[in-house]
Amino acid sequence: MTFSKVWLVWLFACAPWATPAHAADALERLNAGEQRDDGLVHCLFPGQVRRLGAFSTSMTPRRAARVTPQACAAGGGEYIEPQDLTMAATKVWLPLAAEGVPEAQVTLGELYERQGKPALAKAWYEKAAAQGVARAAFNLAALLSSQAAGVGAGAAGTVAQTGLARAASVSASATVSAADAAVSTPSTSSTAASASQAGADRVSELLVAASGGLVAGLGFAQREPLKVEFVAPSAAAPLPRPVGGQVLVEAEPGPATVVARVVAPGGLASVASVKVNGQDQSPDAQGFLSIPVSVGEARTSVTVQAQDTTGHQAQAQLALVQRSPSAGGTAGGSVAPSAAVVAAAVKSPVELLKGRRLALVLSNEAYVHWPRLDTPVSDGRAVAAALQQRFGFEPTVLVNANRQQMLAALSRLRQQAGPEDQVLVYYAGHGHMDPVTARGYWIPVDGAEQDLAQWVSVIDVTDQLAAMQARHVMVIADSCYAGTLVRSLIPQIDQALSPAQRVAPLQHLAQQRVRVALTSGGLEPVVDGGSIDHSLFARSLLDVLDQVQAPVAAQEFFGAVSSRFAHLARRLKVPQQPQYAPIGFAGHEAGDFVLAPR
Repeated sequence: MTFSKVWLVWLFACAPWATPAHAADALERLNAGEQRDDGLVHCLFPGQVRRLGAFSTSMTPRRAARVTPQACAAGGGEYIEPQDLTMAATKVWLPLAAEGVPEAQVTLGELYERQGKPALAKAWYEKAAAQGVARAAFNLAALLSSQAAGVGAGAAGTVAQTGLARAASVSASATVSAADAAVSTPSTSSTAASASQAGADRVSELLVAASGGLVAGLGFAQREPLKVEFVAPSAAAPLPRPVGGQVLVEAEPGPATVVARVVAPGGLASVASVKVNGQDQSPDAQGFLSIPVSVGEARTSVTVQAQDTTGHQAQAQLALVQRSPSAGGTAGGSVAPSAAVVAAAVKSPVELLKGRRLALVLSNEAYVHWPRLDTPVSDGRAVAAALQQRFGFEPTVLVNANRQQMLAALSRLRQQAGPEDQVLVYYAGHGHMDPVTARGYWIPVDGAEQDLAQWVSVIDVTDQLAAMQARHVMVIADSCYAGTLVRSLIPQIDQALSPAQRVAPLQHLAQQRVRVALTSGGLEPVVDGGSIDHSLFARSLLDVLDQVQAPVAAQEFFGAVSSRFAHLARRLKVPQQPQYAPIGFAGHEAGDFVLAPR
């Protein structure tokens, strides 16, 4: 199976046209014992009769919602079969959107965008954003960003600058109703620099509106800054990164190798110079530098400096000291106490995140019809243990699950999560990308190789995430998760901030509704040739989880995981890289997932 990067894929899939299933029909099927999935549907509930004494009777307006088929049927509603993204689904929401209901307007915009109708989507997003709906503002910013990248609606394409791809299979000749036409806006195209800047300003304005305003030390960057970071030994890369000082690491005496990485937004061709302790050095094709050192009684210092062609500079400093005979530690070294002051300067994570922390860990390896995998179960158990012991999550571990079990577990998680909670979903197992629809799938342990109906569509997972009340939701998949957007839509914390200055941006991020995904970038776990216990991605993930010293934004966490993975994967020449971005159509509004030790 080939590997493919999935973090920049927008899903626009076409399902068969369908008409709403009446409640009586649904109840008949349910009473007959027909097994239903735990998916969600677009349901239109009837109005309710209200009486005031014996003289006044009124009928409330009809209400639309995303609920399970059972809940819709029990409430006497009409619903659209799961994953029906055609005009039939829009009919549920269109009357309410036309009446000015903001939730209906943004939902209708999402349906049109999934159908490959960006003009209609944009119009409804504009209406909902004007009413202060953060989700609409974010969706509109994402849509405008994709259009600025030159991706046409209704056709698949890729853009080298952003890697963004779209797949759309809905005909552009679909008939537009009168109500749709009333809000349709003509598309305009301009390559002028002024128009491009105006578009960028509009995107920034929408992102700021979605996030609730500007906060010092937090911003949106279309390109990442030049960075220098240490990746080995693992203790040389604590999170958050120390500012203006050395990382002090205790190590075994004798020869050792320090590995640093230079990350440049314009690629290594944009790097003018790299120096190690003042001497010019040339990183490899991935930006890595292997620096031989000797650890003895005296402190061994390593300073790596880089400068790009625009004059921007970056620097990282590391000091290694000999571990005392009585000290413990691992071959990867340990952070000396003086380097752990980061945690003391940041407020308790309880002040940032007040709710419960729930985790669902799905690990499939004993496949019946697919090649058996070696590490997902051990990966999942290790990740669950780290999340529980270091971060206070309450994990539910599901091993070798079928489709119904996976969907039922997601449904239970949705019902358990409250508005102040954090939710993390981890999946390790086979994945598949349908080349026709560009839909991503997680493969249940008993899923047939050619039967998509037995697989778990990422759209189903996304629907469950969208319906969750939880404020923060992150998916970590050692597999594919198609349907994510571009990472520049996530705000970044200024890395020059002191630990005390980081508190306000972290508090702001913690208050936002977040739906993000961190993936291995491939379709299945890649086993580390030097380890029988974990995949490359899981090993990288566990290494970085162990180095989180204080609350960090998930984008910072991703950067460390990505560099660690690239380092471990060099000898195997693995062509994939982890990816991180918001999840499209999952209800992401702004902010970032905050990972805080307890």
